[in-house]
Amino acid sequence: MKRSLLFAMGALLGGALLFTSCGKDEKTEDPDVRDNAVGNFNGTMTTYWLVDGEFEADEETFGQPESINLTVSKDGTNSNAIKLDVDGDVFYGSKIEAASNGFGFDIESQTFDGMTIKGYNAGTVGTTKYNGVYLDDSKELVVGFQTSIKDVIKNATADIDDEDEKEATEALLNAAFAAAGAEAVVFIIETNKR
Repeated sequence: MKRSLLFAMGALLGGALLFTSCGKDEKTEDPDVRDNAVGNFNGTMTTYWLVDGEFEADEETFGQPESINLTVSKDGTNSNAIKLDVDGDVFYGSKIEAASNGFGFDIESQTFDGMTIKGYNAGTVGTTKYNGVYLDDSKELVVGFQTSIKDVIKNATADIDDEDEKEATEALLNAAFAAAGAEAVVFIIETNKR
């Protein structure tokens, strides 16, 4: 009987030691999906006007890809955001959603160059549309944002000092956008990581 009791106590003590050593589950941090996108990109930004929800372009100004350099960094104050620097113009992507092949994000409403911008769905990760997407396998970053016709005209005429010339240019631009039925101006950025 003593032997059975000693055996039972030994088994109990051994089991307790085994389970307490396994009970310390080390926390593993999920990798930061932003890490893969941090760096420099080359690509283009194409400007369109939006008419009845569709892209329109003319041969001179709109629809012509412009070469750009873009730098992605982590937003130091928000762990769920990235900072996008396009040739010195900085804006932010937030609400990052991880996917198996990268991540999607939205563009916050913000003002730069005198224009208020907001996101425009430019890419898809899985089955969800986002204002911006980064794809791990192709190292591609696509971003869309839009601004109002009023802000585009204000920005285009900001450097005109002569009031009569400024007023005439604003009227001409207003007429051109109205004739086209333009609702907004959309910018689509397509880049690849260097």
